[in-house]
Amino acid sequence: MDFTSLYADYYKRQTLIDAYSVPIIPVGHPSTWIVPSDIAERVVLNPSSRRQAGRPKASRRISSSERTTTQNCRRCGQPGCNSRRCSNPALTNEGLSRVIPEEYRHKCSICHTVGHNRQTCPTRGSTVE
Repeated sequence: MDFTSLYADYYKRQTLIDAYSVPIIPVGHPSTWIVPSDIAERVVLNPSSRRQAGRPKASRRISSSERTTTQNCRRCGQPGCNSRRCSNPALTNEGLSRVIPEEYRHKCSICHTVGHNRQTCPTRGSTVE
């Protein structure tokens, strides 16, 4: 069975060769074009655009079931202010550090205590029971 009979001539190699066998002449600069006067007088307007359906995302109403979170400033720790324009005095390191519960802190995989990892474990060489 000849499979070339199953698809259009558009996809055949000879069609591509025939399309580019004729030399392609460049259009040139628009100032050198000869435009008929009836075409030059036509006013071409932009296509009419339609507003998308639905409420705009910027003015979306937040439902009562959605929780709103307020961001705290990294510099002073106060809500509603940001570190770029903050004029409040900066907190010390212990004021900025957040308290992480012990069950969520990383523990040593050898002795299971918080504060170090297995590389720096003091009981690394000895056996732990």
